[in-house]
Amino acid sequence: MVAATVGENTNEFQKEDVGDYAATQSEKMFEEGRSFSGNERFKLFLGRGDGTFEDLSALAGADSNLDGRGLLAVDLDDDGDIELFSHNLQRQRHTLFRNNLGQSRGGFLKVRLTATTLNPEAVGAIVTVTTSKGPVSQVLSRGAGMSSCQVPELIFGLGKDAEAAVSVFWPGGAEQSFGSLEAGSRVRLVEGGKAVPFEALTALLPDPLPIGLTIRQGEVVPNLTLLDADGEPTTLDVRALAQGKQLYLNFWASSCQPCIGELPTFASHQAAGDYNVAFISTDSVSKRSEATAILAEKSPGIPAFYLNENGDDIEQLIEFEFLPLPTTLVLDAKGKVLQVIRGQIK
Repeated sequence: MVAATVGENTNEFQKEDVGDYAATQSEKMFEEGRSFSGNERFKLFLGRGDGTFEDLSALAGADSNLDGRGLLAVDLDDDGDIELFSHNLQRQRHTLFRNNLGQSRGGFLKVRLTATTLNPEAVGAIVTVTTSKGPVSQVLSRGAGMSSCQVPELIFGLGKDAEAAVSVFWPGGAEQSFGSLEAGSRVRLVEGGKAVPFEALTALLPDPLPIGLTIRQGEVVPNLTLLDADGEPTTLDVRALAQGKQLYLNFWASSCQPCIGELPTFASHQAAGDYNVAFISTDSVSKRSEATAILAEKSPGIPAFYLNENGDDIEQLIEFEFLPLPTTLVLDAKGKVLQVIRGQIK
């Protein structure tokens, strides 16, 4: 198969192998950091219990435009709920969506299987758990989704029930009841045998970074090389800017109306000596003059910094694609992050 392209200095069409063309364009796309699949958003839906679902993607923090290519659903911290681990095609290659519900929404059963007929992992077995709300069944399937697989265990939510009845339809055709099991049980169900408890291995997963930031609360903002209003390189030194006070480090853009709306508020607080302020514009280089004009009108005299063309240095602090605007970091006199404020400061 071939594709036709126009020659560089001629109107004649040249033939180029599609495989080579696709490889070249894919490499170019990755180098430029563009989306492979059009920035399709991740989605997370919650069953309402009446056969319908509610889109909780944004509320749950799962909304993302990364190019996901594999998804694992697994209880990584062994607290009875499911985390999601995404493998992405480019940029942020792996993403962990930590589930914070734990047992606040009720008890659970965690089930592993050992078959004595056909395959020992019991792939294809159907486990049914019956609570006061009725029966729920899951199939043990080791393959699920693109480039993904399931862990060899099943987790059932029990709500407020203290126990639930458990039965298994084994791949060999036998059906077996294991009676009632207590909420919070972690058991291995053996075909033709009994439910054998296994040890809990709970662990704490790390807190996620604040959305759009590559620095956590309690960490110190490093010195960064940015540009001044004239486009000359300058150093952002938060200790020097703080001058022994708290420093409000504000990320804004000239196209963000809430950002512009809070500029006079920052100016009045700095003038009153409440704290010091510094602005970092996330505008492109071509819009720097527009941003400087806005600052000159709304909050004159406050230190302001602008991005380099490549923006590499600022990536020690923020992720452009995810940073909500306005965002303000409240720093102590030594540059440690005390608080992250989202939205316009009143």
